[in-house]
Amino acid sequence: MSLSLYFSIAAPLFGQNLILNPGFENYKTCPLNITNFGTLLEDVSLPSSSSGDYFNTCGSTDFGVPSNFKGTQKATEGSGYVGLYFYALNDYREYIQLNTSRTLREKHPYKITLQVSLAETSSLALKNMSIVLVNKKVKLPNSSALTSSRMDLQEDIKFHKVRLKADNSLANTDDWVTLTAEFDAKGFENHIIVGNFSDNINTELLNQKESILSSDFSYYFVDNLALEELPRINYEKDKIYVLERNPFEPKGYELDAEAIASVKKIFKFLKENAEVQMKITGHSDNVGQPGYNKYISSLRARAVALYLKNLGIDDNRIVWEGVGDTRPLGNGKIKEDHLSNRRVEFVMTEFKD
Repeated sequence: MSLSLYFSIAAPLFGQNLILNPGFENYKTCPLNITNFGTLLEDVSLPSSSSGDYFNTCGSTDFGVPSNFKGTQKATEGSGYVGLYFYALNDYREYIQLNTSRTLREKHPYKITLQVSLAETSSLALKNMSIVLVNKKVKLPNSSALTSSRMDLQEDIKFHKVRLKADNSLANTDDWVTLTAEFDAKGFENHIIVGNFSDNINTELLNQKESILSSDFSYYFVDNLALEELPRINYEKDKIYVLERNPFEPKGYELDAEAIASVKKIFKFLKENAEVQMKITGHSDNVGQPGYNKYISSLRARAVALYLKNLGIDDNRIVWEGVGDTRPLGNGKIKEDHLSNRRVEFVMTEFKD
């Protein structure tokens, strides 16, 4: 068996941004006053009766970049961005709806990225954000929050809500905060809606200690969206893979964040391939007594096996063992300085009940 540190790629054209007009640079006229930005921007629409604002370097004083009537912020790239109320009195919400260049493929992994910056005039900041993907262009009456229960009432609309992870506090007014998420498509998604999909009662706010006044609101600038298809995880049978993670500490066996992310990929593959079982092998370096090294290596393999079992993989599909320092990497298959011997390997094989 050959040693492999990479996943096989089974889909073409990765890294292509599938969102049309993702940076709001394709516009029909410069923003000069309060205008429905659905009429100003190409491939952008409004899913409710409310409207946000479009800002551009060519705009008027109130709708310019970097300075405008809501604050001061440069565009992440180019010359324009949009602004939306994410929280306001009586559940007032503003949203932006963007087209994708094609319908997403069922069960294929995707990554969504966008950037936001809290406008200086805001008195409130959200704790978290989500996006919603839908099967068609949405247009619902009134300006209330597009909650899941409200979307459920629309017979012809399918929707997929994805929670985003921020790389900084959403109270940041100085810089752009990047929000990301990876998800598997349902197979119907061809439009993306950005905004707050909870009503006021269910919206989590940051550092909110005092009572909220009727004049309080949260307004964000939004820019630079990207949606790309990721390669599907594929492990060839009878091929040795090394678990992605930082090298274990000499006596360590717990999984770090990178290892947990790797195990979740393995879980996804096992869940989608019921005919496969997995053998996990833990390894150690040659520092210390052989018996103790084998014990530590067993704990490393066991940690991976237990995590998979806790995620829902049956015991009879997982075999694990520790071999201590008996199989060092400096054996001609791979240079020793490429990976520490304190590692976990795994092999996918044909399932035998």
